[in-house]
Amino acid sequence: MTKLTSSLLPLVLLPIFALADQITMAHAVKKPLGKIVRTNAQITQLSDQKQKIVSRLPGHVEKYFVTTGQQVKKGDKVALIESIALSKMSATYVALRQQAKAAREQLSTAKSLYKKGLTSQNDLNQMIIEIEDVLSRQSALASQMQSLGIKASELTTATDQLTLYAHADGIVGQIFVPLHSNVNAEDPLMSIVNQSAYYAIAYLGMDDAMKVDQKTTGFVSVAGKKYPAHFVQLLPTIDEETQRAKVLFMMIKNPKNMLINAFTEMDISLAPFTEAVMVKKSSLSLFQGEWVVFTETEHKGEEHEAEEAHGHDEHESAHEHEEDHDEAHEEGEEHEGHGGHEEHEEAPYAPKVVKIIAYNGDEVAVEGIKAGEEYVSDGVYFVKSMILKSSLGEHGH
Repeated sequence: MTKLTSSLLPLVLLPIFALADQITMAHAVKKPLGKIVRTNAQITQLSDQKQKIVSRLPGHVEKYFVTTGQQVKKGDKVALIESIALSKMSATYVALRQQAKAAREQLSTAKSLYKKGLTSQNDLNQMIIEIEDVLSRQSALASQMQSLGIKASELTTATDQLTLYAHADGIVGQIFVPLHSNVNAEDPLMSIVNQSAYYAIAYLGMDDAMKVDQKTTGFVSVAGKKYPAHFVQLLPTIDEETQRAKVLFMMIKNPKNMLINAFTEMDISLAPFTEAVMVKKSSLSLFQGEWVVFTETEHKGEEHEAEEAHGHDEHESAHEHEEDHDEAHEEGEEHEGHGGHEEHEEAPYAPKVVKIIAYNGDEVAVEGIKAGEEYVSDGVYFVKSMILKSSLGEHGH
């Protein structure tokens, strides 16, 4: 029974060291650290990142081509308006085009008559003025319709169909007017949000706000993650409700989907700055009641050097020792601290106690580890399991 248990030990421990692929190493770095202030912040966008689609003409909302939350590109159809005003405008344009055609023919005839002396210069000039007036009104209507997205040159009859288009890429944020409603020319129908950049307005007390400068950085919390942001502007007005200064930060990174006007928390690093050793937050772990990071031990390297220093006779002696050890197990003898020496490898990592100074986004300023020192940045759970099982192997019977 003892021999069976001993033979299974390598199989039990093998998966532990196979987890080394899940472990990532990094080097502690020295970075500037300021006074960390945690405050409320509101996610927002600048005015030029939002567009409101308006009808531009009074009419009836006949159809929406998009729904709330839908991704659109510049030039995509978004709504269809039936407008009596457009019907009158297009009908006038078509009529003026026919008048201009007839006026040109009359002008051509008048010129021929003038050359023959059958009409006066005044009559000819009056006809030219009349045709220029028609062409001018026609050109003005063509320009107005072009601004509405209608190509006047393609019109053959009057139309009341006004199609509205997206002015830029984005996502439909909100539809303000229900389908089949009547709207005025300036009524907004929907909003489209450009998701290329997001900003955070942080609310700070006066003393902290006056310390903000171009070097100020922060981290915005969104759904359990922190996203870096840099200072843009100290806004000139105080928030009336909170009586706090408003500081605008631009988010350097952000999730794909953001909720505009949402309130969240933000950590801001303010002057004065000092140099601090930083490690990733993911590297911290509670081990035996203390905060630690894990570093590689040199035990493996020392064993390797020791093996190279010994001669062939030492290996033979070790081999004989293993045979004696197996015989002892077969006889049922138990040797605490000795029987599992070959089967139980010591974990190649050791905990190093650190003192947490401050959290800074995804990093933590600590004492107890030197800049440039290598530590386990990801996979701490596997390292703890490795150390625990290795310890059980050394002390078990």
